[in-house]
Amino acid sequence: MSDQTVRISRKAQVKMILHAARNPTTQIHGILIGAFGEGPALDVHDALPVFHSPPTKPIIDASLQITEAYIKQNGSESNVELRVVGWYTANELLGDDERPGQAALRVMSGISSMLESPSSGAPIPAHSEPVLILISNSGLASMIGDEAIEKPDAINVFGRDSRKHWLRPIIVSTEGDGDFNSQQAKEVAYAACNLDESKLPIYDFEHHMDCGLRGLKETDWLSNRAVSDFIGKQA
Repeated sequence: MSDQTVRISRKAQVKMILHAARNPTTQIHGILIGAFGEGPALDVHDALPVFHSPPTKPIIDASLQITEAYIKQNGSESNVELRVVGWYTANELLGDDERPGQAALRVMSGISSMLESPSSGAPIPAHSEPVLILISNSGLASMIGDEAIEKPDAINVFGRDSRKHWLRPIIVSTEGDGDFNSQQAKEVAYAACNLDESKLPIYDFEHHMDCGLRGLKETDWLSNRAVSDFIGKQA
């Protein structure tokens, strides 16, 4: 088991929480992009929404392939070596917050195998591991309904346990400034979730595939430009 430190950027937190808030009656899933470091350490830089329904293997495989290409194409925009570092999910039912669903656990097992494969390119640093993030529906509901400055946590992070399941809770580091300031991320997420969906939509890969040719640019699930711009303005 790893003792790596995990930090989650404001951008990743807001996109995951907003994806769950915009789909309150269904499970949601998405890809985590980040960078492993010495320590060991993991910084999650971005989250790419994929599903607002139960995941299927063909779409999982396609979304991961597109994500890998996206990272290669946009790698020059970052001074760190970004890669797929995990998966995020929210369960369908309010209160079902204790553990990720079976579908997410299966996807995580596949991502781990992919990252540990010799054909994956750069190996994961020693004692590092990908992570699975569960958005707490109860925490999300409290966050949206609470006007207090101190927002509750809606993000739970899991690493691999002794049975090789992603069910070992990990405490996320709250230290950091700028993009990795946890309290600022909560404030921006609160503001985003309380905007009308017509003013701040977020699109996943499913939306992108269902939109038809005319809507491909509008439903760009990789960049979600409107959400990224909103986050940038809150900095």
